[in-house]
Amino acid sequence: MTFIKDLDQDEVRDGFFIQSDRKRIWNRWLEIWQEVDRICRKHEINYWAGDGTLLGAARNGGFIPWDTDMSFYMMRPEFNRFCDIVATELNGETFEIGIKIISGIQIQHLQTTFLRSRDLTDKNMPKGLTIEIFPLDVAQDGTKAGSLATIAFNEFFGAIHDYNSLVEYVESGGTVVNDWSIIEKVHALTDKDDQLKFLSISAEKLFDLSSTVNLIKKFTRDRNVLPYQKSWFRETIYLPFESVELPAPVDYDKLLTTCYGDWHKPVRNFNKDLGDICSPDVPYKEFLERVNPELMLGKPENEEAH
Repeated sequence: MTFIKDLDQDEVRDGFFIQSDRKRIWNRWLEIWQEVDRICRKHEINYWAGDGTLLGAARNGGFIPWDTDMSFYMMRPEFNRFCDIVATELNGETFEIGIKIISGIQIQHLQTTFLRSRDLTDKNMPKGLTIEIFPLDVAQDGTKAGSLATIAFNEFFGAIHDYNSLVEYVESGGTVVNDWSIIEKVHALTDKDDQLKFLSISAEKLFDLSSTVNLIKKFTRDRNVLPYQKSWFRETIYLPFESVELPAPVDYDKLLTTCYGDWHKPVRNFNKDLGDICSPDVPYKEFLERVNPELMLGKPENEEAH
């Protein structure tokens, strides 16, 4: 299905030159979105455009010309439910789960290739074009309950992903809200599936104790990041996006202002790219079978090319 106008033509949009290859990548992302949307509608799961996708919908009416991904939000309880059903609901001939971790899930298009040089040797990395879905988790809202819930969840997260720092914090006089014996039991979970199950269940149990939410990826990078009010998501509206409409929280202006400040003014992120190898046409399994990585990505510096 074609979602992008003039798919095979280059164009200049918002002062940015867009080649047809990029537009065909956008089209593939929207194919993945359509499958996710089908599943969410079938199971009555609420979701919203997030990050640059929401910004593009609100400001550009479509993709931000220089954006390099497509992302969505779900509240933690519904995200957990989505993760429970998505493997059996996906059209397995075209889509599959790329990555599923506590901070998000990637849905991958099997008929495409998207690689950075490091991905060739990392068996766990998706190798096709993906869209990302992120859960919104409990965040501090100024109440005691919200604060304790947020700290409790982050202690569990730290017990698995940054245990040494947690130990150093306690040994230097810091206190934890969870019983330390529980933290040690969580740390002892070495199976990835057991870790994910525990964190997912814990996040859902704590979810209702605060009136605000945030993304794990943002909180772990900057603990001063501002949270989002749950009330901003009380209703879903639809914003034009290319030839379709994407769901957005009713107070998307407040969300975008929190994320970007003056979000009406375009600012390009020069640190993003579409990867070393990107094809909307070649299935990644076929690519990996036929490609010579040295010819594609180059030999080590001490070897001569011919």
